[in-house]
Amino acid sequence: MLTLERKWDRRVQQWHSHVTSAVAFEQLLEDMLKIAAPRPADTCVDLGAGTGFVTMALAPLTSSVLAVDISGAMASALAARARQDGLGNVSTQVGDLTTFDLRSSSTDLVVSNYALHHLVDADKRALVARSAQWLRPGGRLVIGDMMFGRGASRRDRDILRQKVVALAAKGPGGLWRIAKNLVRYGLGIGHEHPATPEFWQAALRDAGFTDVTFHPVVAEAGIVSGIRPRGLPADATVA
Repeated sequence: MLTLERKWDRRVQQWHSHVTSAVAFEQLLEDMLKIAAPRPADTCVDLGAGTGFVTMALAPLTSSVLAVDISGAMASALAARARQDGLGNVSTQVGDLTTFDLRSSSTDLVVSNYALHHLVDADKRALVARSAQWLRPGGRLVIGDMMFGRGASRRDRDILRQKVVALAAKGPGGLWRIAKNLVRYGLGIGHEHPATPEFWQAALRDAGFTDVTFHPVVAEAGIVSGIRPRGLPADATVA
């Protein structure tokens, strides 16, 4: 059985083409940048950076970007692309987001784009709590991801309906994927564990973030963000 790292190692070129050619990802990136409001003096961290879709957009606007990904192949591809584009303020680190850590109050902006649905809910919450400690007072956390539940809200039902219709239009192969995804989603198995906007907002508030907001983008994509307040106690833990 492939590890998650090896799975993503194999998808380097496929993933880069996917995110750079999809209109929905372009809209998500545009909205993330607006919400993140990167500043020239900001030091940034991109969690689950992949081949650098967000990192490469942030780098010209900020002081530095640390791109973190579980896949060594993804990190290498990102580093090569940064060198090719003359972006000397980009660094990469291979790391598992369930254990990745940074020095307290060491960064200004933490972002993540379509990576955290690969974590189970407890690991999502733990990562949000750690990121609150990494940020300097006034620092921002911005997460873009698939954000929907199991049909409890009208938005959930609309998203699930859209997915079923789109897959059914693909014929027998699409119908097989519907059945497979229903079993996986119903049993909570597989590598994808999307959470609701309400879950994400609660996770940020519980970690001490203020000004927590949810912004729907397109289909299941959404963005949740928050600000580290000046009074949040610092943690001295260092990775």
